[in-house]
Amino acid sequence: MTEKHEITLDLHYKKSALMDELCDLNDFDGIVRLCEELDTYTHPSSLIRLHLFYNTGSGYSHVAARRDNEFNSQTSGLALLNFRKAMVEVKTFAKESFRSIPSDEVMNAYYDLRSRLFTNMANELDYQGRRLEALSYYEDPIESGNVHAVMSKANCLYRLAQSVYDDGHAYYLQRESANYYQQALSRIDEFPPIQRESIESAPFYRHFLSWFKEQESLYGSDFPDLNTLPGSSPETKKVKNYLRWCADNRLFINELNAVSTSEVVNHDVLSLPNITTRINTLLSSPEELSFHGHFDEMKADYCYARYLAFMGSSIPLFEEHFFNSTFEHVDTLDYEINNLKTHHLKSCFRISYSIFDKISFFLHRFFELDTVQNDHKVDFKKVWFNQGSQPLKDIFQNSENDYFKALYFISREIRQGARNTPLDKDLSYWFDPDTQRLFNIRNAMEHRAFKLVDAVCHHNVNDNYNEIEEHEKKLAKVRQDIKHATKQLVTSPENKAELERQLEKLKRLEINLNEDLHEKERMSTYSVIVGVEEFELLTMKLLTLAKDALVYLSLAIHHEESQQNQSSIAIPYPVPKK
Repeated sequence: MTEKHEITLDLHYKKSALMDELCDLNDFDGIVRLCEELDTYTHPSSLIRLHLFYNTGSGYSHVAARRDNEFNSQTSGLALLNFRKAMVEVKTFAKESFRSIPSDEVMNAYYDLRSRLFTNMANELDYQGRRLEALSYYEDPIESGNVHAVMSKANCLYRLAQSVYDDGHAYYLQRESANYYQQALSRIDEFPPIQRESIESAPFYRHFLSWFKEQESLYGSDFPDLNTLPGSSPETKKVKNYLRWCADNRLFINELNAVSTSEVVNHDVLSLPNITTRINTLLSSPEELSFHGHFDEMKADYCYARYLAFMGSSIPLFEEHFFNSTFEHVDTLDYEINNLKTHHLKSCFRISYSIFDKISFFLHRFFELDTVQNDHKVDFKKVWFNQGSQPLKDIFQNSENDYFKALYFISREIRQGARNTPLDKDLSYWFDPDTQRLFNIRNAMEHRAFKLVDAVCHHNVNDNYNEIEEHEKKLAKVRQDIKHATKQLVTSPENKAELERQLEKLKRLEINLNEDLHEKERMSTYSVIVGVEEFELLTMKLLTLAKDALVYLSLAIHHEESQQNQSSIAIPYPVPKK
């Protein structure tokens, strides 16, 4: 890991100005060198650290979009990594602001930087094909009046509309896109002169708005506003609350849930699109429907995980349940919470994580990425590459499928398998700081010991760092005394008996101190311990990512199927429904 040096404010402002200048000149090598230099700096102020990460992420993003735009662009990954590190500093600054209220000037600088960070992070996710994730980040800067976010969201919605295969959904997304384009163009004077000139000279915006206005006049009445459309009629209040919770958290496998939370989107409508297969009389009907059945299985697993998350969120933290009341529980004195709420959340976490394994197997078999004999080697992190080497598989090399790209970049955030490859050891390659945390939790849940605790009460349980430090100092002193006594045995043989007794006593003390420290390490690392509130947030993050991945998988297959040669005769084969 690069050693960090504290940057002065004067140097920080100079480096920020230099980054702007290099980006204006498209000096890509200079930008990369500056990003690498900025990575060596830190600062006591969370606001300055936020600005450092923002500048670094913006620099890498500029290079990724204009030069390093290959399918597996590590530059784009580094941009996202730094934006996420900046997001951590956003939270840190917000917490610090409660303790000491900053000046209006500092707060204005913070809000401006925060708005730009959210916009740039959303743009990077959009560039990676991760449009559902991108859309959620545009909301905050748009509310703060950021016109760049308005234009970027319009672009993101337009690209999503072009890739969905339900014409009705595409129309609603185009309508949203047109609304944001109109807003952005009505505020054209807020853009910098160079960008304003670029927008005004591009024919696309006016052409699209003109075309969509004509579509509205012809078909608009067939597509009422989503908020006015009736949804399903839940049988009970519990079902209604569940559906409302899913919609508000954008958890339906439905592209329209990204732009609306109205009742009409309360359906997991996205499924495996129509696929082309050759006629093979050897296949039974269940075998012919294997891919559809597998996608349906993943949806069902996801929906069950989602329901567990809902149930977990609705159960009070300390509520007991009869499911584990059949035995006496050990009180480990660390405020562990072992009730139905925590078990629902843990099961949701497990299932959500497993969906990525299933997606990798689906890709492996559907696109015949490797032989059936290598099924056991399938891994979401490695499915993109040829065995034993780094080059991408042919289907992904130079692919124009944005949703392959989206799944690939998600795979860089889901650590799996052994950690003994160069990419595993290089943590900078993992584009989300939570990656290691998620992996450690999953590993502990499946193979070790894992506890969820009341974080507030648990905070001081193991707070004996001073005692450990004293133990280590004492051990270091004993070792020095052993060295000294050993030396005296040679220089003062007349005191041999006394020195040997002293040396034996010191060695026994060394052994005891060593054993104490070893046992402390062995037992303190026995369990992975996480606060319930933090774990619930991580679980929701993983659940949302699993939902996004299923949507991207469906859209990726649709894109590939749309590129198939349609010259041969096709016989429709309806997929039976229960």
